[in-house]
Amino acid sequence: MTPSDVTHMAGASRPFSRMRSAMAGEHGAGLIDSLLLIGARVGTNLLVLVWTLILVRLLTPDLSGIAFAGIAVAQIASMFLTLNVEAVSMRVLVPAMREGRLEVAAGFIRFNRRILLLALPPVAIAAWAWQALHGGHGSVMLTLAVTVAMVMAAMARITGRHATALGVMRKGILPRMLAGPVVMTCGLVAAWLFGLTLRPWHVVGLYALSEALTVAIQNRLLRADFAPFAGLSGDASGWREWVGLGLWLAPGSLMNEFRKAVLIAAAGLALAPAKVSLFAVALSIINIMNFGVSAVDVAFSQRLSRTLTGDEPRMRDRFLAVSGAIKLAGYTLGMALVAAFGWWALGWFGPGYRAAWPALLMLTLIPGLTILLGPGSVILSTCGLGREDFAANVIGAALTVLAVAGCSALGGLTGAAVGAVIGCTASQALMAWFSFHRLGIDVTLSSLRHLRAGPARAGPARVGGAT
Repeated sequence: MTPSDVTHMAGASRPFSRMRSAMAGEHGAGLIDSLLLIGARVGTNLLVLVWTLILVRLLTPDLSGIAFAGIAVAQIASMFLTLNVEAVSMRVLVPAMREGRLEVAAGFIRFNRRILLLALPPVAIAAWAWQALHGGHGSVMLTLAVTVAMVMAAMARITGRHATALGVMRKGILPRMLAGPVVMTCGLVAAWLFGLTLRPWHVVGLYALSEALTVAIQNRLLRADFAPFAGLSGDASGWREWVGLGLWLAPGSLMNEFRKAVLIAAAGLALAPAKVSLFAVALSIINIMNFGVSAVDVAFSQRLSRTLTGDEPRMRDRFLAVSGAIKLAGYTLGMALVAAFGWWALGWFGPGYRAAWPALLMLTLIPGLTILLGPGSVILSTCGLGREDFAANVIGAALTVLAVAGCSALGGLTGAAVGAVIGCTASQALMAWFSFHRLGIDVTLSSLRHLRAGPARAGPARVGGAT
């Protein structure tokens, strides 16, 4: 072997050395966590796609559109039933358990359940009002089904958040991820096998049953974990602060956890039920890509937070670059699959569903622009810029409803997709802007340059801004 051969081999190995360096240590751990979360999320969403396929085969587009809208309203209402107080679980339960303040932990858990009962009457009345606007298809039974579904969904969310804060996330989150889609799929398959005629309220009622079974499984698994609080009276003296924080975080929950439900409900304000059904099917397909993106952000959020609080700008930029590369690779694969099989896949739902093809293509911009603009919410919340994060989510949520409803009225199904892209991108763009102008941190996909040129030379983040 000549010296030139050795030099050539060394040069050729440099890209692989850079890749090994980027994926070493914490980076590799982040990649593994991302892949595991993506696998779980994609599996769940594939199951959702299966029961969605069965549903639209059993019901006409107008009836399935009413069912989709009913489930969406139940999901959104479940957050208002609890005033989003369960979102504060990590801030309350973790320090309470660490410091041995079991009375506070017990008080918080019980307050979460009591507030659901207090909020039920006004939220139920709002559900009746919503149904009055969409009456004519078994309105009384549909409204009752929506009411039961939102209560069960709220209880499942509360228990899941408490389990996460108590350090037993799998007992709370996994039943919530898997039980619902499994029950929906089995129930609709049974209806298909026995030739049952379904109405929209039957579907929403099945969703309520799936959430009820989720709650039952959660409580069975968590019986020992909640046992220490059973005999305590509980201290709920901090309820005003808990409610305030829950409402403060509510816009973020709407734009993240309930985004699909918000989009369907907003489209239902202007579109006919049959078009809502097509829109829901397109969203179900795209949601697999959306969950893949969010899974990577979740996997890297703890590591990013540590580099921000520890004043490690070079490591921070490298984490942003690696997570961006993972998301970009997944998005590229997803786009290839949509381009190759999207039109064909829409035909599974029925010949009329191929009319959603332009909307499906438009909706692929949501995960793409999310990747481009980066995880600004993680940066803002870690650095204490709670007001900026809140403002971005409030503006994004309001603009989403207005844009989807307005564009639906003007452009029909494709207009709804355009409105969804506008609304979902607005909050992400604002967060990226705040991250750069308030902290000097570029969270956009341009961070990929740090994989090629080495660690970033950016200044440290200014942690501890306005809250």
